[in-house]
Amino acid sequence: MKDIPTIKLYGTKGCHKSHYYEILLDKIGLPYHFLDVEQNEDHAEELRGLYENRKLNFPTITIGKKKLRNPYKEELLKWINKLIPQVLDIKHDKDHSRFTLNINGELAKVDYTLKDNKMYLVHSEVPYNLRGQGIGKILVEKTFEKLTEEDYKAVAVCSYIKAVAKRSDTWNKIIQH
Repeated sequence: MKDIPTIKLYGTKGCHKSHYYEILLDKIGLPYHFLDVEQNEDHAEELRGLYENRKLNFPTITIGKKKLRNPYKEELLKWINKLIPQVLDIKHDKDHSRFTLNINGELAKVDYTLKDNKMYLVHSEVPYNLRGQGIGKILVEKTFEKLTEEDYKAVAVCSYIKAVAKRSDTWNKIIQH
């Protein structure tokens, strides 16, 4: 996966919660750095620097600049979905003629119409509170991947979708605009 924030797991090899997070991150398939705060004083100092009280509060997970202290699985997954939407699967909702990306219960979508065996991509939308995080580009690229996988020919009508296609050597050749 490209363009994902750095994930760090501060913990110790003997901590069952640290091990739990390692298993969870491995299962999701996200690259992360395990920083053992007992075996490496630099890692311990880096963790202390994250907290005002300078304590070794582990396990702590950072996703880019977001810090999570011993999160519940649901909370961790919520932040992964929000900060790394690349891990989400896009759904093709043929009944409503759209592709959707569900980000913690909010839908980002690309609407289309079918005509003459071509899919006309007419509108893209990201929920207001999720804008400005690169989700639109990920949504459109995942849409391109899915429609190509399903063997559709597509025409970009929406100006944003056109722009995403034009900026990519791969999609510029596949998506008409």
